[in-house]
Amino acid sequence: MASHSATAASEHITLPFDLRTHPRALYKPENTKLLENLFPGTYELSTDGMFIYFLQTEMPPKPWPKSVAGLTPYFALRMSRQYTPCLIGFQVPMRNRAIAESVVEGRDMADWELLFIIIRNYFRQVEISITEVMYWSNSVVVILQHRDINIRKLPWKVSNIGVFYRYEDEMDRPSTPQSRCETDTRLENQVLLQRLTPAKGRRTGEFLFLVASDTDLIEGSFKVTSFQRVEEQWVFTIWLYMGQDSSDTVSPVYGTAIWTSDGDVLGFVRYAPTVGLMKDWCAGIAADEFIDREGLLHNY
Repeated sequence: MASHSATAASEHITLPFDLRTHPRALYKPENTKLLENLFPGTYELSTDGMFIYFLQTEMPPKPWPKSVAGLTPYFALRMSRQYTPCLIGFQVPMRNRAIAESVVEGRDMADWELLFIIIRNYFRQVEISITEVMYWSNSVVVILQHRDINIRKLPWKVSNIGVFYRYEDEMDRPSTPQSRCETDTRLENQVLLQRLTPAKGRRTGEFLFLVASDTDLIEGSFKVTSFQRVEEQWVFTIWLYMGQDSSDTVSPVYGTAIWTSDGDVLGFVRYAPTVGLMKDWCAGIAADEFIDREGLLHNY
């Protein structure tokens, strides 16, 4: 699969260029040719800065790599809204209002909590219940709790970035979601609390690790953060992409620590959808929630 110009190591294919830091490198002819020759049947390439899409005449044999040139690969027979791991929602007409245009620039924010507060307060004001706000760097996805709402009240833009929408009944969350991590005084869990590191302001795209057994680790890519409403509290959440079709074989365990490569804990697994819009993703309560509350795990 790899040539003399491509190195495969531990499910990651490294190339002379890194699309995570230089996404436009994809369009250099020599780089395009190298990528097209990695997998049989590739007829087109694309990237959204988060994933690299390999459009195939037929799907390549598994196992598939975790990363190619710094980005997570996604294989599809054609490019469409159906063939993407990203959550894509519906938009409202541009005649709807835009909010907070001059308050803050919403694109590529390292810490977007102020943007979330603006969105949360707006929906409180117009009395529309929401359950989650997800930040995708150049857009946000707002999850609406109910379908019976006045669509004209939904903003089409906030802080100069687009707003997309989905309904809560589309999210396929667990029917009895684990919402609370019970306090555990075991020594190893106290050690975890000492290794907590904030997710806010952290660059997305890095690979993180979950313990699957005494000897095995599960690897996922830190892609997105959100604020999720849990028992009437807003909880800062990290979303890891575990790999295409990973939910067929991987089942992250609730409460498992999510580790960085430096041995710090970025959060704890809450749930991992096996079907629906967020299939192959894993949601975790960010370590920030425990740091801000002095390690009181029982709050969640």
